[in-house]
Amino acid sequence: MVRPFIHAAAGLAAALAAFAAAPSLRGEVFVLKSGGRIEGEHLNPQRAAGQPYQIQTDGGLKLALAESAVARVVVTSDVEREYETRRSGVPNTVNGHWDMAEWCKEAGLAGERRRHLLAVIALDSDHAEARRVLGYSRYGSRWLTQNEFLQSQGYVPYKGTWRLQQEIEIDIRNREREAAVKKYGQVIRNAFEQIGEGSRHAANSEHLLNELTDPNAAPALSEILRDSRQPRSVRLRCLEILGRLPPGLATATLVKVAMDDQDDTVRDRCLDELIRGGPHVAGPGFLSELKVDKSSKNYKNEQNWRVNRAAYCLGRLGYTDATLPLIEALTTEHQEVVQQSSSPTGGTPLSFGSGGPNGGMGSFGVGGRPKVRVTKRDNAGVRDALTTLHPGVNHQYDADAWMRWYIQKFTTTKVDLRRDE
Repeated sequence: MVRPFIHAAAGLAAALAAFAAAPSLRGEVFVLKSGGRIEGEHLNPQRAAGQPYQIQTDGGLKLALAESAVARVVVTSDVEREYETRRSGVPNTVNGHWDMAEWCKEAGLAGERRRHLLAVIALDSDHAEARRVLGYSRYGSRWLTQNEFLQSQGYVPYKGTWRLQQEIEIDIRNREREAAVKKYGQVIRNAFEQIGEGSRHAANSEHLLNELTDPNAAPALSEILRDSRQPRSVRLRCLEILGRLPPGLATATLVKVAMDDQDDTVRDRCLDELIRGGPHVAGPGFLSELKVDKSSKNYKNEQNWRVNRAAYCLGRLGYTDATLPLIEALTTEHQEVVQQSSSPTGGTPLSFGSGGPNGGMGSFGVGGRPKVRVTKRDNAGVRDALTTLHPGVNHQYDADAWMRWYIQKFTTTKVDLRRDE
């Protein structure tokens, strides 16, 4: 015979007393807002909102619980109910909790296993196996988890990893700088566009550029300066603003433009800014252009101008550390492409010109197949740089004489300073 439903409001206390001691076989746990718990089978899981929960306890008692009386419903498995049954008989000893933890391991109850392992180390703080399972390692006389050890070393959690506070501060500053650099990239370009178009915002843009002193603007200014399609006035304005910022923020760009740009005014203004930063900042960038070897593009005839241009820049910088490399670059070898004459009586071959930022290429003569030959060239720019760096000394293109002078002036013992060829 089916028992009638009993409304919770009428006899909940009596119903709880009737089934509280009965073992749970299947169903859910209904957690009441009053703090009580009822276990049983949920008879109307598809109920509409506002309808009461209908449940049947393990003892066969049917209840209707008002929705307003239920805090939440927890679905429990058979193994979880067995755990609840076993837990009541666990002795509060190291072995009792360890055995229960092992049972939980086999049953797949990770949270319950951890609770019993914590009970083990609460009773025996040096229980090595429980400590190991819980993620502890021994550091000296202390048991620490990896997180505790990292914290003891000054690390803190940050963006899913552990970082030192100094590293976090650096990362934050870098992110702030990246955001500022990105902002200036757009703001500065917009300012130049508004000034160039005579926009009604041109006066504000002029004021912005005139007052600009933030080092984070350097990348945007460098990008515009590198762009040879920009008007000279815009590029010189970028150099003017860079001149108000701390030196050294745009060295790579300034070296490249000083070497390669077609506009000699822009090139020399770049050198002026590099001089402000000091010769040791920009000098190494120009030194690399003096190296001419058979595997590099500088070995070609049309690249000879780069050696002389780099030497001129080193002289303007006053970079005396470049003395030895300049001596070695007084005379350099280069490839030269020549057109052989097809005339029966011979003739003078025609060759390419030397090229350069303002130079060009010669034309082939009419005749036989072009031929590549290696020529030696005296570099006037290198000689002039040496005489600029060392006033009153001039051995022309005599590298040996320059080397003897260098040894006498800068070394205490006579050593072979020539580089291996």
